[in-house]
Amino acid sequence: MAMEELHMAAHAYYNNSNTDLQNKAWDFFNSMDSNGNGRVSYEEFIQFFMQYGYNWADPNFYHYLDRNHDGLLDFWEVLTLYYIMKTRSVRCQCCTACQIGLYFTCVTCFHSASHTFDICIGCYSTQKYRQQHDHSSFLDSYVLLRSKKGPPPSLPDLNQALVPVQPTVVINTPERSRWWTAVAALESAIGALSVGSSIFSALGCSIM
Repeated sequence: MAMEELHMAAHAYYNNSNTDLQNKAWDFFNSMDSNGNGRVSYEEFIQFFMQYGYNWADPNFYHYLDRNHDGLLDFWEVLTLYYIMKTRSVRCQCCTACQIGLYFTCVTCFHSASHTFDICIGCYSTQKYRQQHDHSSFLDSYVLLRSKKGPPPSLPDLNQALVPVQPTVVINTPERSRWWTAVAALESAIGALSVGSSIFSALGCSIM
């Protein structure tokens, strides 16, 4: 599902880009399509990365890009690779895996250090990062983005990332009153909690 969303995002960005950026995407595709047949084979894929010194030459990744499973990459499939390389350059600093989807970022380093400390969901879940990192306050990439809508707090607050839900029709019923009371209590509880594992343990949840 994550790869399909990346395909859609790459296509959307291309459609909304100016001609110069679209031409750069085609230049990228043509640089991989060495024989000019309009398709990129696995051999051309590997040759491109070896030639330019990239470390993305992963056969599994090639197959993930191949949406129609015909063994070749067309322009739109290579466009997804181009989009990923331009926007998803983060690697887990514990296991070194490329982070295409959600990942966790140290909030302390994000606000005060020259480099961020980013880790994958698996390394965050197993607390593998504790072997090489002293800070414990982490937010996933989506929540971190949402938290930037206000001034950075002294300690990260998950409540900043909550999107308020407005009912389209207001009907005063006992059931509705109980529901909104429960929601208010939950939001209050979340707002009082610190980020990281304490959130999930307090709510009795698991991120895996």
